[in-house]
Amino acid sequence: MTYHAGFSLFRASDPDGSIPCAIWYPTDEPARVLRQGIYDFNVVRNGAIASGQHPLIMMSHGSGGTRFGHCKTAEFLAQKGYIVVAPEHPFNNFFDDSGSGSASVYSARSRHVKAALDTVLAEGKWADSIDPTRIAVFGFSLGGFTALTCVGARPYVDGLRQHLRLNREFDATFCGYEVIVRDGFAESYLPTTPDPRYKACIALAPVSGGLFTQESLQDVEVPVLLFRAERDMVLRNPFHADEIRQNLPQGCAYHVTAKAGHFSYLSPVRDEARAALGELANDMPGFDRVAVHDDMHHKIVDFLHKALS
Repeated sequence: MTYHAGFSLFRASDPDGSIPCAIWYPTDEPARVLRQGIYDFNVVRNGAIASGQHPLIMMSHGSGGTRFGHCKTAEFLAQKGYIVVAPEHPFNNFFDDSGSGSASVYSARSRHVKAALDTVLAEGKWADSIDPTRIAVFGFSLGGFTALTCVGARPYVDGLRQHLRLNREFDATFCGYEVIVRDGFAESYLPTTPDPRYKACIALAPVSGGLFTQESLQDVEVPVLLFRAERDMVLRNPFHADEIRQNLPQGCAYHVTAKAGHFSYLSPVRDEARAALGELANDMPGFDRVAVHDDMHHKIVDFLHKALS
């Protein structure tokens, strides 16, 4: 069944402060264009949610991103009957990126997603419309790392340290950030907040760099869908998505997006905004972000239909 996409905003409470969240959901009311920053949404603002219980997708943005970064993916999922909730991670978003790369941010991100999930499941307006047995988590880049930690992956910081020593020349951009270890984190594993309510995981261009070994992924038991950008210059192959693919104990569904750069998974913006956004909004010649996203969206829905059925 096909719906229109409803859209609303709410806040979740977390030790890091109040977390702004966006929610998309199926509605029977007709949608219209809504300008939201650099995006054109096609939604019903605060419309009535369609009857019945719907599966829920929690969505984690990349480092320095926003809760709207995958808005067109969220719209598509809402049109297919899914509810999508996207928190904006404190201290690691476009408006306040003061914690970028820190151990505290890497550790807290899965807790932020849990805070948003707890809030939406406790709010009567939404809770009655959510099927609590069909919840998945989705993430891009550092959000892909986050999604994996939500389903039980334990980031192995000793593996990251080794990667930084051995592969600085071959994975230069990522290694240059010296994430987690630069502020003195000394433990072997980074603490995170896994949650058994998630029944599936989708990760687009996820961060690894030694963090996700076979041992650190051994507790991941849900179905996983991975996407790798063929021309990713931020997270170089084979140190990230492919490393995760090889180390997941039960395997995964895996797609390489031809000609895609790292940021090609972000939703398309309005044409007049593209020039100022560089590689965030502009792709290699011959890459059609709208068409590629349409194909990716159908792959995601097919995966979710099987994983959550």
